[in-house]
Amino acid sequence: MPKSASYESQLCYLYLASAVPLLFLLIITMLLTDISVWLVALCALLGVIVLTWSTLYIKQKVVYQLRTQTNLVEALAQGDYTLRAHTGAHENELTPLFNAINRLAERLSAQRWQSAESQQLVQTVLEHIDVAILAIDDQQTIALSNPAAQTLFALDDTRTKQALPKALAAVSQLASGQSQVIELPVALQTKRYNVHAEQYLSEGKAYKLLFITDVHSLLRSEERHAWQRLIRVMSHEINNSLSPITSISQTLAKIVNKRCEPAIQAPLTENLNFIQHRAGELSKFIESYNQLARLPEPERKTCSLHALIANCQKLFPQCEFNLLNAHDLSLGVDPVQFEQLFINLFKNACDAAEQANVNCQIEIDWQLINQQVRITICDNGIGIKNTDNLFVPFYSTKQQGSGIGLVLCQQIIEAHQGRLSLHNRQTQPGCCAVLALEYS
Repeated sequence: MPKSASYESQLCYLYLASAVPLLFLLIITMLLTDISVWLVALCALLGVIVLTWSTLYIKQKVVYQLRTQTNLVEALAQGDYTLRAHTGAHENELTPLFNAINRLAERLSAQRWQSAESQQLVQTVLEHIDVAILAIDDQQTIALSNPAAQTLFALDDTRTKQALPKALAAVSQLASGQSQVIELPVALQTKRYNVHAEQYLSEGKAYKLLFITDVHSLLRSEERHAWQRLIRVMSHEINNSLSPITSISQTLAKIVNKRCEPAIQAPLTENLNFIQHRAGELSKFIESYNQLARLPEPERKTCSLHALIANCQKLFPQCEFNLLNAHDLSLGVDPVQFEQLFINLFKNACDAAEQANVNCQIEIDWQLINQQVRITICDNGIGIKNTDNLFVPFYSTKQQGSGIGLVLCQQIIEAHQGRLSLHNRQTQPGCCAVLALEYS
């Protein structure tokens, strides 16, 4: 039997090796018993025909079964789990094999659907989670990034590899399971982020996963809630004292006017009026801070950016406004809150120009980048001297400042899921406020 013969040929050879000797033995026996030569020849011819037909039939059946099983397994390998094997009426011995292949196809089909659903879930989470996720390889290039990471690091949306941002060069050395808090410049404002590292394998290649969480926003939110609670408590306690002080001073003023001698009436009345005035001013002062604790949720409407700016310009006739972008934008914002935001920023620009003894000039520009609107408002004032306390309530560099203008602006923009940052101008005196807002 040739060793290089195929499986079906080997089966045919085995069949012939067992059947041909029997045919020869039959022919020899018939010749020895004086049977007619023609009958012997006829029997020999019929025997050769039967052996030939049965050999070809065996080979055909074996080849058919092998090809059927090969096609089924090849379909499974190609990801086609719809094919099923069926046995004939007299092929009971093949039933266990075909049933096993069918069960394998059903299991692989179920696993594929589960895998597809899991991948869809993971993809949805990656696209909508606010945690920036980066996968980097041994060459410190980005192999995967989600939309939050693309927005944070201004990455393009292509599938080509990109160099890891320089700000993350240090944390790329983190071991799996380690975390580190770093500061990253975002929209000209430095913010703190927690970076957590993990590792995973893809096609036998190791990658490092970086999860970058904005802890600055969390801290800002907690800080804002703390200030709001403090303001509510202070407002309640101070108002409880101011009300009786105002009432008593008014009552004393009436008594002084009726019963006191003219010589002491005037100074007493003046002092009591001063007490009433200061109590009233302090009450207004406290009421202004209550805005920080009572800012309502924004009622979004489609508004024209040109119209919002134009409405606020009317309140500052002493300032010269220069709109660098002639194209209007439609924003989905709360018009009342956004006008208050612009008014506060314009007022700060006007006050800064007054401190610098120059005519107030305000430049306004906006750009649409990666579905994000960036509105820049620049003045020609004295600039920022202390950036650490810009958004701290009660802190102000102005003599008559209340310290809530920028804090209120920040709360308004953050309520619209945006960011506010301030920086000094590079080529000339003045300050720029940058509003970053998602565009939809």
